[in-house]
Amino acid sequence: MAPRIRSYSLENRSRREKLPIAKKPVFVRIGSGISLGYRRNKTAGTWVLKVADGKGGAKTSAVGTADDNADADGIGILNYWQAQELAKKKASATTDGAPPALLTVRMAADFYLDVLKGRNPRTAADTRGRLEKHFLPKFGSQLVTTLTRTKLDGWLTSLIKVSDDTETVRRSKDSANRVLSMVKALLNHAVRDPSNRITDDSAWRLVKPFHGVSKPRDIRYTAAEVRKLIDSAPNEETANMIKGSYLTGARYGELAETRIGHFDASKGSIRINVSKTGRRNVILQSSAIDFFNSITNGRSSDEYIFIKSDGNRWKRSDQTRPIKEALKAAGLPTEGSLYALRHTYVSMAIEGGMPLNVIAENCGTSVRMIEKTYAKILAESRRDFIERGAPTL
Repeated sequence: MAPRIRSYSLENRSRREKLPIAKKPVFVRIGSGISLGYRRNKTAGTWVLKVADGKGGAKTSAVGTADDNADADGIGILNYWQAQELAKKKASATTDGAPPALLTVRMAADFYLDVLKGRNPRTAADTRGRLEKHFLPKFGSQLVTTLTRTKLDGWLTSLIKVSDDTETVRRSKDSANRVLSMVKALLNHAVRDPSNRITDDSAWRLVKPFHGVSKPRDIRYTAAEVRKLIDSAPNEETANMIKGSYLTGARYGELAETRIGHFDASKGSIRINVSKTGRRNVILQSSAIDFFNSITNGRSSDEYIFIKSDGNRWKRSDQTRPIKEALKAAGLPTEGSLYALRHTYVSMAIEGGMPLNVIAENCGTSVRMIEKTYAKILAESRRDFIERGAPTL
């Protein structure tokens, strides 16, 4: 019988609790070229196998969930000795005829996110945040092999917001689709690792996203309608948020996070630090510069540029009710939103002949997305672009 290797820091759960939460496991050598690792998580830790490849490198794979928060059962939850025994068996087993690894969804997510971070740290951070919020609390402790289509269909449906506002429902479905894509990516990553010996991906492959929800609202305003909307705002602070959205094309969440110190009047720009697409500088035209000067003059640089009527900052969804009031008072479709002002900005910029790459950089999107989303406007403006820009005799 192979000798059992002791580890003072790993074999006792109370000692493991003293280890720092970290993505990199703590390893102990349990055989020739074989190590058992323990990764401390915010929830239950995970056991990891590392096998040397004989070329100076090593390959890691999942072993199971540690008995940090529940008693070991030798199947889904393993103590140190059970994990060591299984790791040795897994290291020596051949792929053919070997049982699937006891891979939990959280373990699969950790491995996937480590790889994704090496490719694109920003995307990895966004993916981790969405998974931690919407998926891992429910499925993290479950084995990948126990997932079913019924479970995942029910979870996807639970992400839909209940609201009388059709736009709110549409956006929640669109957001749910993005999380589903991330879930499928991490599970497919686990399937592609032969050492996990997971051969059936039907549980998530057969889950279908919501259709027709990624299309943006086909609502845009004329300059006269924007002025009417501003005049109909329930208070000056809401009017300022409407002006800021229209003059910058920025997202509501981006404007809500900007501070006065982010506005540079001399350069005519405002820095967006919190965005789904990363930091950027929004170049402002002269009327936008005048507007930001007027609402920031004499205020401290660490204050938020946009505040509510009670003096507090704008938070998530705080804009919904006052914007609905303004739309109703202005006699405009109530299914509109601040996002429609971003749509208006991009549409008007295209019609004004602004290069697509400049629009994309200013609005924090891509040329490809603009071409896809505003294909109709681009097609309608094609002749105007040619008349203004093509050579003549």
